Amino acid sequence: MAFISIKRFVSVLGVSALLVACGGGSDGGTGPASPAPTPPPPAPVPDETPASPLLTSNNLEIYGSADAVTGESVGFAVRSADGADIRRVEWSQLSGPATVPLLASHTQAIGFDVIDAGDYSFNVAVTTITGANRSAEINLTVSQDTAPEANIRLDHAATERGRVSLRVDGVGSKEINSIDWVQIAGPDAQNVTASDTDGPQYYIFFDAPAVTIDSPIVYEATINYSDQTSATDTAIVMVRNDNINDSAYFPNSDLIVTADMFAYRSDSPYADALESCIYNNQITQTCRFSELPLIGQQTETPTVDDIMDRTLVSHAWMGEQFENYLRTSAAGSDMVKLLRATTAIVISYDVRPSFYWTATGAIYLDGNNFWRTPQQRDTLNDRPDFRSDLGRDLTFEMPWRYVKDNAYYPQLSSIAYPVAERRSRSFEDLEASISWLMYHELGHANDFFPSSVWADLQSNDDPLSYFRENGTLSDTLPTSYPLLSAEMAALAQVRFAGETATATQRGYQGDDIEQFFTPDRSPSYYSYLNEREDFATLFERFMMIYRLEAGADVGIVEVVDNPELIITWGQRNRINEPALRDRLRFTVESILPELDFDAIQTTLPEPELLDSTKSWRDSVVIGQGVLNNSDARENIEDAAHLEPQFQLGPDKWLPLPDEN
Repeated sequence: MAFISIKRFVSVLGVSALLVACGGGSDGGTGPASPAPTPPPPAPVPDETPASPLLTSNNLEIYGSADAVTGESVGFAVRSADGADIRRVEWSQLSGPATVPLLASHTQAIGFDVIDAGDYSFNVAVTTITGANRSAEINLTVSQDTAPEANIRLDHAATERGRVSLRVDGVGSKEINSIDWVQIAGPDAQNVTASDTDGPQYYIFFDAPAVTIDSPIVYEATINYSDQTSATDTAIVMVRNDNINDSAYFPNSDLIVTADMFAYRSDSPYADALESCIYNNQITQTCRFSELPLIGQQTETPTVDDIMDRTLVSHAWMGEQFENYLRTSAAGSDMVKLLRATTAIVISYDVRPSFYWTATGAIYLDGNNFWRTPQQRDTLNDRPDFRSDLGRDLTFEMPWRYVKDNAYYPQLSSIAYPVAERRSRSFEDLEASISWLMYHELGHANDFFPSSVWADLQSNDDPLSYFRENGTLSDTLPTSYPLLSAEMAALAQVRFAGETATATQRGYQGDDIEQFFTPDRSPSYYSYLNEREDFATLFERFMMIYRLEAGADVGIVEVVDNPELIITWGQRNRINEPALRDRLRFTVESILPELDFDAIQTTLPEPELLDSTKSWRDSVVIGQGVLNNSDARENIEDAAHLEPQFQLGPDKWLPLPDEN
């Protein structure tokens, strides 16, 4: 097996998927009627340099290290010694001077930091596909020593052909010159890329290889410091052999789903339907409402418990944070109502970006919106939104953000929560991160299945066929409340759908974009992608300012010869422009008819122009005032990687399945 040095042999991550018919509310509306032909599955990769197990016991192989030092990130992984596929796993801590968080205890690999010195013991119990029950005990000795200067996070399990990320952290007080990544064991990772070729490569991204049996991969990262010292750490990724149907919904859209999804509430009456109908590598047919109805078909007054009975997660902590949000957020009661238009809620570390999909009637949420602790954050996939590099040959950007009390809402994670500093996130920032996203995605769901149709749905209907026969509320926007700028509509196809920019488009300056955008009736650049996104964005912007008092900024910034990123034009609370009012009323009253739109609208703040002498980041403060952390500048070139919501819309697009 060849060793892979990321520094020498890979390129920066670029666009990794073809954009097709929209799934984030736009599926079936603007793209091809069926997906491309299914390519043959990749051949399994030979395991030329197999990893050595730490121990073999009871027909199980355990990988990892029996020794660590305080502050180190460690992990263990398990597979059957006889190659039998494992179908159930449970890790538990038996003893130790402190309890360590096992946030992926249901998967074939766990990773965690050890803070306290002493002797620890763990147990792993598995059930194989043949029904055999096996268990093994693992001992770990942690020594009190100088904290490690390199920590890869996080040892974890991945499904074959699934997308994987690893991150290495150094010591904050030492300057890093470079980082070298090398695979030292296991079948070769595929499509290996790094986060940056011009600076330290903190992240590595790859696709897990196709395998015939569960196979551990071991990666090593070496951090080279400016004081001529270096530090090294290793991490294990247990690649799980899975039954993947390449003609199934998700694999046929180039999405391999983690095999570790489970119903958050195992005793839910819908647990089996959630696990079979919503998010796996075998779905080839849409489930009927008789098997998994919309929540609104069952009750028009659901409780939080009803919602949690429809929740499917990759990690239990995601369900816990979601439930806490529904119970404590000012927006929680809205979300419970809006979720009536869905069959299920999926929260997973491998969903990026989030989307709503008519083929299943479910919303799919990126787990990155739900983390509170650094340990939870470690379990997430850091691969950037695949749309991040679209439209890079345009000379402008139209960044956007939510603002509350003249400050970013939520705070910029790259500034408020630097990964290496291991800070916990406030509930206010979690609330802000989740709320705008869910208002948007549930705007889509209620576009497809408004409250007016729930009582008429038949048990032998399914979400996909019903949509194909009946269409959506937003279908009327282009005729009744159209957007007027053809130039902005064409540019949106470049920025968000991957079309090639024309010479004319590449020549547009900020002043040109201002002339196209400001006279029109759109709340955002993203709204021009199609009527589905226009509808959902109108609703999202209204609900954020009404319920959470968070206004939305939209700006125009030239990105050529403008190092300070001075804005050409910007506006706060554009959603309350008189020109948008009729379109907004139609949207809000269609989704939540119980709201008194006219009464609410009179209480909303008037639109305000941003100061065009300021940078995009400094313009968050309107009037007199000083921006906190004003020495830190948001770099729009990198913003899509660090804060996707400030550059892109929330949705991923998936093709609809072939009609039966």
